[in-house]
Amino acid sequence: MNSSYFESSKIYPLVYKALDYRSVRQDLIASNIANVDTPFYRPKDIDFESYLAKEEAKILQAKPDLELKMAQTSSKHLQGKDFEDNRASMFFRDGHLARNDGNSVDLDVETSEMGKNSVMYQALTVALKKHKGIFAYAIDSGKNL
Repeated sequence: MNSSYFESSKIYPLVYKALDYRSVRQDLIASNIANVDTPFYRPKDIDFESYLAKEEAKILQAKPDLELKMAQTSSKHLQGKDFEDNRASMFFRDGHLARNDGNSVDLDVETSEMGKNSVMYQALTVALKKHKGIFAYAIDSGKNL
């Protein structure tokens, strides 16, 4: 089956970005677990959900642009600048008390987050395979008509 048939769906770019995000997040969580005994280490995480929601709105055109634009009433005003970077942002997850050595990695939280992330990655891959299977079936069935 030609892979160009599958690329015609609008959902694929979004799913591939979500898979990339889950892979990066898995690496960050693994790094946090590896540094559980490193003094003054702060656990890192990535905020991708807000970026993914923007991409979903762009790709699927699910909702209109409700963003408020800055008014420019004088030619001397500075041009508005998009302060939002078009990528996910990394942050330190410091919701837990630091130990005596300054490390704030909570092994229970990290393993829980790793499990949730792994399940989400598997769900995305299964959904992608099913979607491609349905799409391929529809194309093959159309050839028989």
